[in-house]
Amino acid sequence: GSAWDNMGIWKTMFWAVVLSCFVAFAACQSSEALLIKREKIQKLGTFLCVFVGMLLGFFLSSSVTRWHGCVKAFMELLDAVRSMHMQMTALGVDRHRTVTLSRYGILSAWLLHLSLNPGNKGKQLPKLEKMWSWLEQIRPHLVQPEEKELLLRHKECYALIWTWVASLIGRMSQNGEIPPMASPTYGRIINIVEMAYGSIRDVRTMNLVKAPFVYVHTLSILVLVNTILNAISFGIVLGMTLEVATGKNDGKHSKDLSKFVISLLMEFFISMVVPFLYLALLDVCVCISQPFTFEDSKIPSLQFIRSLEQDIANATVMGDNTEWLKPRFKK
Repeated sequence: GSAWDNMGIWKTMFWAVVLSCFVAFAACQSSEALLIKREKIQKLGTFLCVFVGMLLGFFLSSSVTRWHGCVKAFMELLDAVRSMHMQMTALGVDRHRTVTLSRYGILSAWLLHLSLNPGNKGKQLPKLEKMWSWLEQIRPHLVQPEEKELLLRHKECYALIWTWVASLIGRMSQNGEIPPMASPTYGRIINIVEMAYGSIRDVRTMNLVKAPFVYVHTLSILVLVNTILNAISFGIVLGMTLEVATGKNDGKHSKDLSKFVISLLMEFFISMVVPFLYLALLDVCVCISQPFTFEDSKIPSLQFIRSLEQDIANATVMGDNTEWLKPRFKK
């Protein structure tokens, strides 16, 4: 979809046109409307445009930065799962251990995705239970019953899963399955765990900490006030032009009809087109500022996770089919 699909924008502009027609009718009936200078009318409609445009620019920049930040942080989580699988393959860790670590990483990504994307509004369940209900429908074998019982107690279970990963990595190091804790390789593996945990924190922070309500509310009011003022300005110019075109006021300004028409055309673009674009831009900013809420600006996290699952499966097949003996750190 696009910003033009929002019926609220079209309704606002419809009422702006109605207001302009009402003001034009009133101006056309007034004999003193032609005494108003056209330059003053243009200032009435444009004195807020620069200020509103600047505020919308700041809001759009902040929203796009937030959107890209969420995408980057989510991709870092998925890259951490890929990197962990690659490390285990390079060290020749047992298949059971590698599958468990990859399963924990994919489970964390799925839980984070389901917690951030509202859906199934028909089921009136607590959010945590709803998240697990969706997971059982999508990936029923991704979590074991005893693991679910432990994770279900915590709201941010998608982050706590990496505590299990860190603990398992430490156990594997003590068992001699991977290099010891004092080695650079072990430090690299722990850095992957920390990167995953930090990326989850970044995604949650960017999703929860939004632009202050007072800023967005004030900006919305300014955009609407700017639209109203511009509608009034256009209505006055339209009424003056109609008064001259119909030959009222004894035809004193009939020679200036071409000037009035040109002024009307310019006023249309300044007072009607620009506010329309500002309304659309405000709607775009609000959508982009919430990357997991609106369908038109939602991050394609589902496609990212499915791509991760496919990459892990392909990497496993490639690692099992080599011309050389598989590496193995544990003797």
